[in-house]
Parts: sequence; structure tokens; C-alpha cells
Amino acid sequence: MKHTVLWLLTVFLLGVPEAVGFCNSPQPRLVRAEYSQSEAVVIAHLVKSQHINPKDDQDYHLYTLQVEKILRGSAPSQFLLWDENSSGRLSFDVLRGRKYLLFVNRWAEKGWWWADGCGNSGDVSKAGKALKEIQRATALRDALITGAVEAATPVAHAKVLALRKNDDKQFETQTRDDGTFALTVPSGEYSVKVTARGKNFVTHWLSYEDAESVKLEGGGCAQIQFVPSGSSDARSASNRH
Repeated sequence: MKHTVLWLLTVFLLGVPEAVGFCNSPQPRLVRAEYSQSEAVVIAHLVKSQHINPKDDQDYHLYTLQVEKILRGSAPSQFLLWDENSSGRLSFDVLRGRKYLLFVNRWAEKGWWWADGCGNSGDVSKAGKALKEIQRATALRDALITGAVEAATPVAHAKVLALRKNDDKQFETQTRDDGTFALTVPSGEYSVKVTARGKNFVTHWLSYEDAESVKLEGGGCAQIQFVPSGSSDARSASNRH
């Protein structure tokens, strides 16, 4: 509990990236979704490692990485990868002489980059499946909106409606018995609504993507966690990330 409270204060007051502390929802993070929603996806190797231990804050590593190949987006030829020594840290060691597949986003305030410790980044020698999924995704034209709807228990047979913003086209499906759903759509920007038995569901504050603004290119994917609109876990203006 103490760690969670400190993490929340850090996120809200300092704007630390959402990857810190614990995993976002729903899990597992799909390769296709992480690929399409990351600012950059690269293969890189370690140049330098620094362990920094602030007096009154959580210690962390800064890894200087040399990019060998860019699979998506853009990134400097060398960049600093920030990895806090907390429960949200990377699930693998960053060592010299190895290559890494990294799904990264920029922490603009610091000029550093970060990777989701609960995502699909890792040693290239173990990333064969992820690389194949990326190859498959880039060959697709349609996109995918997927996720889960939960209250006290998973919500089955809820109506999931995706509205494309530029032309108001609608695409619809229902949740399965376990509360999950998958909806294939053309590329575009969407708002996604979920209703069941007269109740509305909204984005969980720890959802990977925000149902109000889902941006998808061809082959892209979004993962959204929904909760009842009145829930304490609902994303509001004060806790959006």
C-alpha cells in the first residue's frame, strides 16, 4: 500500500510515465497493441550503464543505448533508457554484448525514454515470437480494438460500440462470457462506448488505451479496460495519464 501511494503521488505531481509501479490492464500486453501504441520500437545494444541513487527518492538506472534498427517510429541513434528500481522495473537485465527489442516512449520532461516493465521488451534472442507478431501486424490493413469489461465480476454480453470520429461510422460487438471483447475496424480515430443493462462503462484509470480517443493505423491495436462509470477506478480528468 505504501508503495502504491508513493507511486500515485509521483505520477500525479511529477508526471512520471505510467509504466512505473505495477502493470496496466488488461493483461497480458499484446505485442500488436504495444507495437502500434509505442512511440518507437527499436533493436539496440548497451553502451553505458549508470546506477543513480537520489537522497530522497527511488534509485534507478539510466542505460545509454545504441540503436541498430528502428522497427517503428523514430528515436535518436543513442538514447537514455530510464528504469526505476521498483516493482515496475524491466523484467530482464540490460547487459553489454546483447541486443534488445525495446518498445519505448519518450519522457518529455527529462528527455529520457522508458519501456513498460510488463510489456514485450526483452533480449532479442528470446524475442522471436514478438518479432513474428510485429511482421504479421504490419501486413494487416484493418485494426483491432480489444479489452475487458469488469464490475464486481466480468460483464458478459455488454454492447461495445466504436464510433469513427471523422465520418461517424459505427462498429459493434458484444463481450464474451468472461467479459472480454475483440472488434475489427478500419484505421482511424475512435471513441468506444460500452453499455449493459442500462449501465455505462468507462475507461479504467490503469487501462492501456483511453476509450475516448483510440487512434489506430492499419494493423494497429488497442487494449482497453472498462469499469462502471461510477467506480472509484474510473478514469477522470484528475487522473488521466
